[in-house]
Amino acid sequence: MSALLRVVRRLISFVARTLGAWIALALIVLAFIIGYRAALPEKPESAPTAGASGEPTSTTEGEQWYTCSMHPSVRLKDPNAKCPICHMDLIPVREGADVRTTALSITEEARALADIRTAPAARFFPEAQVRLYGKVTYDETVVARLSAYFPARIERLFVNFVGVPVGRGDHLAEVYSPELLSAFEELRQARLAADEVGDASELVRRATLDTLHAAREKLRLYGLSEEQIRSVEEGEHEGDRLTIFAPIGGIVTHLGVREGDYVQTGTPIATVADLTHLWLDLEAYESQLPMLRWGQRVSFRVEAHPGEEFEGRISFIEPIVDERTRTAAVRVAVENRDMRLKPGMFASAVVRTRVGPDGPLLGDEMAGKWVGPMHPTVVHDEAGVCEICGMDLVPAETLIDAGTPEESEPPVVVPRSAVLFTGVRSIVYVRDPDADEPTYELREVVLGPRAGDFYIVRDGLDEGEEVVVKGAFRVDSAMQIGGKPSMMSPEGGAGAPGHGAHGGHAGGEAKQAPAMAVPAVFRDALAPVVETYLEVQRALAGDDLSSAQAALEEVSANIARLPRGLLQGVASERLNALRALATEDGEPASLDEARGRFQGLSDALIALLHEVGSPVGDLQITHCPMAFDFEGADWLQVGDEILNPYFGASMLRCGEVRATIAASKGDDDD
Repeated sequence: MSALLRVVRRLISFVARTLGAWIALALIVLAFIIGYRAALPEKPESAPTAGASGEPTSTTEGEQWYTCSMHPSVRLKDPNAKCPICHMDLIPVREGADVRTTALSITEEARALADIRTAPAARFFPEAQVRLYGKVTYDETVVARLSAYFPARIERLFVNFVGVPVGRGDHLAEVYSPELLSAFEELRQARLAADEVGDASELVRRATLDTLHAAREKLRLYGLSEEQIRSVEEGEHEGDRLTIFAPIGGIVTHLGVREGDYVQTGTPIATVADLTHLWLDLEAYESQLPMLRWGQRVSFRVEAHPGEEFEGRISFIEPIVDERTRTAAVRVAVENRDMRLKPGMFASAVVRTRVGPDGPLLGDEMAGKWVGPMHPTVVHDEAGVCEICGMDLVPAETLIDAGTPEESEPPVVVPRSAVLFTGVRSIVYVRDPDADEPTYELREVVLGPRAGDFYIVRDGLDEGEEVVVKGAFRVDSAMQIGGKPSMMSPEGGAGAPGHGAHGGHAGGEAKQAPAMAVPAVFRDALAPVVETYLEVQRALAGDDLSSAQAALEEVSANIARLPRGLLQGVASERLNALRALATEDGEPASLDEARGRFQGLSDALIALLHEVGSPVGDLQITHCPMAFDFEGADWLQVGDEILNPYFGASMLRCGEVRATIAASKGDDDD
């Protein structure tokens, strides 16, 4: 019995030791698992995941998330929050989507929050406006230069200063010429010989008459009128001087001699120009040439008559583009009966024309007219000959290579804000009229010319279809978020592109040296213009309207003080364009108006500084692609930190530095 008890005790002791070991092992394993899970990073809040259709959904039933259309990586629950990157309003990430891969469906609340608006594609002839700059000059077809036909001395000068008005046949000067007096005597002797030939032989009579004819022709080639030749031949002309008369009526624009001067054959004496007919010489960039045609009306303004518009017609378009400036000359014939326009005036012109599928359309103003083939400024109501060159007039239709509105069908037209460009493709978003909720389908279109705020659509869209005209970029971003085909991802599946053009600057931007050296006096005068311009830029970036108004007024005053006549060629034209912008009347009434004026000022100043450089050190040419409904706009600033004047605080860092304008170089610099 005692032996049995000893066996039982040993068995219990063995079981107790074994069970304790297993319990200890289990506790060690449990502690290891708990420690491992505690070391893992904390799992973030549940974020939206892609549903079966590729559209983002919320993982928690009834939980709504919001994202940025420009930065789809942003996920927030607060509907009133702003994107922490670009400060744009957020849009909801919603469950459910149109089953079509090229369409996006959203709720009515999301559409209102994203401010997505549509407009129907329509058929009409849109009006294009082409802005050109140039100057008034002489009409070269009505300029006469009077030169000496024989050696002479200027005995008396009736026109002794530039600007004298003269009529056709008015006396200009009296000259003395021994050679001319000799020619007078030859004519008189030839006339006497012809009168006394009597019964001489036919051979003698013919020789005598030929001598008389030659003497008359010699004086005619000397510039004498028929009346003067007759007076000399009949002995009525007395004295040793000859009066020179004006060949045309007009204004004396140049004098080459003074009283007492001796002149040789060919020496210029005076130039007379008929200023009732003038030319307006404009420069058109090659991108503007498709919008220009012979015969189009052109309205323009000059600084001398603010608020007034003058008109003319395009009479010539240069067939060659200047390789350096990428422009072609456009000539406008202008009537100046009241003499209010003067050669040399700078002009800002606008060409307004209705546009069809193939370019500008001309009205019927020139229908049935006859024009000179070499001188298209000569226009008549019926057939005849050109009074300048004597060629037969041709129908005006032979110079017009575009149809009239009555002959063309109006094209399909959409607002320019509806079109998204990739550089290769052009797309619009079309609303599905049969969908129960707002649904927008991607549509690739073929565009014709742009006319003002509209694009002509040649293919891909029908009249009456509703296209997104505001918020198209947001719709496209939502398509990218869902992995659907979009502007930059035609096949879909790719993630939404980053907003690389916002909040930074492109590396490796080019530093542009000035095209020419400028006089130091001009460089010193240009510095206040740039400094006050930068004040405008900083004021608009800070949403400070009053400071922007004051700085804009000061910029205009500084531009008006810039010296004239120191720049030549393209730089002079760029300066004239800048001066034209400085003449705008009144101060902007709102930030939007101030920013619109600042854009034009920026474009003109950047163009000028490309030629002459910066007078205040290196300046950055900065670009925002979202300005003015994604049309994009440039500005100048100091430094690489983006200060966007077109959005201010709402998107202060939106933009990229594209180039640097180097400091200007004076003509006295080494």
